Amino acid sequence: MKRRYTASIFFALLLLPLAVSAQNKTESVTVTGQAPQTRTEIMRGFVRSTVAPSMITGKLARWDAPICPLIIGLKPEESLAVRERINKDAKSVGAPVSANPSCKPNIVVAFALDPQELMTKIAARWILARSVLGDIDGPMHARKVSKIYAPIQAWYGTSIKDVHGLSGASDSPLQDVDPFCKMAQCYTPEASTLNNGIRSVFYSAFAVVDLGKADGRKTIAIADYVAMLTLSQTDAFATCRQMPSITNLLMPDCDASLKTEGLSDADLAFLRGVYKTKGGDNLNLAMGDIFREMEKSSAVRALADAAAERTGSTVPPPLAK
Repeated sequence: MKRRYTASIFFALLLLPLAVSAQNKTESVTVTGQAPQTRTEIMRGFVRSTVAPSMITGKLARWDAPICPLIIGLKPEESLAVRERINKDAKSVGAPVSANPSCKPNIVVAFALDPQELMTKIAARWILARSVLGDIDGPMHARKVSKIYAPIQAWYGTSIKDVHGLSGASDSPLQDVDPFCKMAQCYTPEASTLNNGIRSVFYSAFAVVDLGKADGRKTIAIADYVAMLTLSQTDAFATCRQMPSITNLLMPDCDASLKTEGLSDADLAFLRGVYKTKGGDNLNLAMGDIFREMEKSSAVRALADAAAERTGSTVPPPLAK
């Protein structure tokens, strides 16, 4: 069942302190010992390392409703800058954005001095955890997924839509099943194993930023980082990707050449691919569509070529125009 944020969530999160200044040093370590890879392998690896399937359908989830970010824990002018940047990023990749300045928030970004303390408190209150953590199946699961292990993490709430775009059909195509549809949601699928018409869509996203690790970074850079994590679902928050990416920015085991201060060409092409995929496709088909969108970009191909050269691979010739 679709769950929405409650006033209690915002009350609890508003207790977060404002941002403070602190020096944060990050290390740059060159990764060695990689096996030679081709451009295609590099790009497909980027997609695989970034995509995570929704818990309910095992498919790619994306925003169907217009996004409405709420930023907590920063000064008002900083919060506004982060909100506007996330909205700008969303528009640039084809994600829907609410035009109403008083819209009901469905993306909450909390900047916290002690992220684990915040998440432990949230996980301890089941009603709050259900609203904040989205797709969880019990208190034990809530405690498990609330563990902080990366500078910025996100949690997602997803729901299902059928081939007609409905969250639950009132009638089933099969007459003898109709009585059950009055007790539970019935969905109208298509007869295909590649795309049965059932789509996963976000209804909420919650991100936590570790102020101690993000301090000293540009506000816009952190906003881009959050946008990358909340416009598409992932579970690899502490992964150093082999192509330049904003998600490598705070990873100490990433080479400096892989860290960017904004959404990279690879990040943007990836997100455009997410919002160009056909809703309802199985995960492999969706990832293939994202890969092909990335492959269209000469800038992304160049990044993949450079990454392949670092591993000692023979790079294929450029695609014909």
